[in-house]
Amino acid sequence: MKTLKEFILKDKEVKFLFFGGKGGVGKTTMAAATAVWLADNGYKTTIVSTDPTVSLPSIFHQEIDATQKTEIKLVKNLCGVNINPEEATGAFQGRLSSTLGGLTETLGSDLISVPCAEEMAAFDQFVQFLDSQDDEVVVFDTAPTGHSLRELALPFDWANFMQKAVKERKELAVLLKLGDSEDAINHLQDEKARYDRAIKVLQNKERTAYTLVMLPAYLPIQESESAIRDLTNIGIFPAFFIINQVLPDSVIQGNKFLMKRYETQEKYMTIIKEKFGNDKLHPLPLLDTDVYDVDTIRMIGKILYS
Repeated sequence: MKTLKEFILKDKEVKFLFFGGKGGVGKTTMAAATAVWLADNGYKTTIVSTDPTVSLPSIFHQEIDATQKTEIKLVKNLCGVNINPEEATGAFQGRLSSTLGGLTETLGSDLISVPCAEEMAAFDQFVQFLDSQDDEVVVFDTAPTGHSLRELALPFDWANFMQKAVKERKELAVLLKLGDSEDAINHLQDEKARYDRAIKVLQNKERTAYTLVMLPAYLPIQESESAIRDLTNIGIFPAFFIINQVLPDSVIQGNKFLMKRYETQEKYMTIIKEKFGNDKLHPLPLLDTDVYDVDTIRMIGKILYS
């Protein structure tokens, strides 16, 4: 299995496709193109964005809800979720407060003031889609690499942080006769188990593929290398690489500027092949048009997967 298309089509288990990379390399475009191609080919698909600078509503020319699936009017079989980090934070902390019951009222709101609450809330939102039984494929348009990796790694830190906080306050809760303190701790254990299941799905190479999007340029290559190291540390191994905006050799003849750019890109393409393996690469040519609607998204999907 050497292509993303073969991975998607190999069996009928629900697949989870993540698109990550440096900001500005085209993650949203590639995620949207993949989701539309899948939906057009009959797969029941949901695209989820956790990027605060999201452009999904602009691509599909409609409002997309921040928590509930919204049907994409222009594409049959496709739904979208456009997670808003600020809204997600409020919902997350409200649910956490409810989970911990009387402990937060008595012991103070600092109990639910978790580190990096906005990133944690975004992770909490998309965890629900990793339990999806309604879709055949879920496509995640993630935020820039560093932001995404914090979201992916935080459940471990968050669970330990919360368990420690509750443990330190448990004795006081007993003294104050808060009868539901044990229930709160049990609920917290359930939350940790939920996140543990999500991480296992992310680590399952049979169901989850993490695709890094990059440009044939120095900084995106460096960031991709860093992403691979960080992902590997939490048991996630990038399976595919999309190289965006590659100059076709057919357009450079007679143009000194384009020839210079082409030579530079060729140098970086050689480096990319050496670092990441030629069999996992999906080059995408630089288009002569802007990507702003479903038609151009479909065109990209055909280039990538047909």
